[in-house]
Amino acid sequence: MFRAGFARVDITPPLGSPLAGYYSAREASGVWDPIELNALAVSDGENTAVYITGDLLYVRIEAADDIRKKVSECVEIPFENVLIQGLHQHTSLRIGGKKGQLSNMEDAAYLDVLYRKYADVAKMAIDDLAEARVGVAEKETAEPISFVRRFRMKDGSTQTNPGNMNPDVVGPIGDADNTVRLVRFFREGAKDIALVNFSTHPDVISGTKISADWPGFVRRMTEQDIPDVHCILVNGAQGDVNHVDVTKPPVAVKGDPLLKQKKYDNSRRMGRIITDTVLQIWDHTEEKKATPVSAHNRIEYIPTNTKYIDEIDRFRKMKEQVDAGVLKLKLGPNAEMCRVLGLYEDKLFQKVPAAVLGFGEVAIAGFGGEPFTWYATKARQSAPELYVIAACLVNGGEGYLPTEEAFDEGGYEAVSTHFTKPVATQIPGAVKSMLDAHKAKM
Repeated sequence: MFRAGFARVDITPPLGSPLAGYYSAREASGVWDPIELNALAVSDGENTAVYITGDLLYVRIEAADDIRKKVSECVEIPFENVLIQGLHQHTSLRIGGKKGQLSNMEDAAYLDVLYRKYADVAKMAIDDLAEARVGVAEKETAEPISFVRRFRMKDGSTQTNPGNMNPDVVGPIGDADNTVRLVRFFREGAKDIALVNFSTHPDVISGTKISADWPGFVRRMTEQDIPDVHCILVNGAQGDVNHVDVTKPPVAVKGDPLLKQKKYDNSRRMGRIITDTVLQIWDHTEEKKATPVSAHNRIEYIPTNTKYIDEIDRFRKMKEQVDAGVLKLKLGPNAEMCRVLGLYEDKLFQKVPAAVLGFGEVAIAGFGGEPFTWYATKARQSAPELYVIAACLVNGGEGYLPTEEAFDEGGYEAVSTHFTKPVATQIPGAVKSMLDAHKAKM
């Protein structure tokens, strides 16, 4: 018998907390809306697993392991059956990483409560388990709201976020995915659960106020518009996409007194478009077999990107100029500088987690970084018998996961990542093997 459960807790931090997502320090000055943990529990009677999403930029692998161990001990399920995801909001916190690193959340009191809340939300979701059936559906949004952010320029270079109406843009590199994917859990004697999957950066609002960005709007709007339902949002492959349509003028420009409100309203608009798509497919799902439940975890070791390791002194001087305000760098060069300076403490190989949570003919394929859209396509192609939901930043937030071609093309993601080209074969391969392992149990 298949059962599913849901729970939610508030994890909004105090004002003054360090917000992450850019290459400069920001402190929380207010709250647009709360940030949360949302948990989905699934069980086939023998195996129980929990999948917890957090409105966080990401949780680094060491902290993620600590959290998962705590959850595992508290709810008495295997460590590998606990999966956690950071949804990647840039108006939220980064958990874990090197001590003293810019924008790390290091408030011991808050972190202690946060870890306990992960355990609490898992327990509450398991306590909420009720007999369930599973149905799936998908549909593209009425208008595109996710756009490729990497472009070929007239000079042959690759540029991320080249700016709206830039005459030097030749065209985008790749295709965005504007598909809303829905997994509906029909529950006996309890609220249904909507697992909504969409793929793009939750970096719409920016600024210094805490917010769950468009994922929060999707959850609230879905629960408002559909009676008796819980909603959990799973962000997909978002490493090479965002909300900016560069062919149109920006939503607002610097100096506009309504800039912050317009950005927030744009996030709300995205939430509305995604939710409207959910409403259109809510009563048109295709039933899927929901058992067995199985969870699988892998750690892949990827050779470190050591480019410019012999020029660290040059980058150190560059950083001094940036800190002094003498030099201002664009996104790509700034990110590359930070990566090179990090080589002082880096290792020869980088750990990248990957995970799969399967329940019958449905599976969540989790990537421990920011995968390009291609990674989700590859995962679905590797297991056509399953309905595959791709998820970013699962069990770790270790960096961008570009394609092999992107490493050759360059651009922000390729120069900033700590990984090298083998990541584009090893991670999809690991995901395929875990999807195969789940299928073998069916």
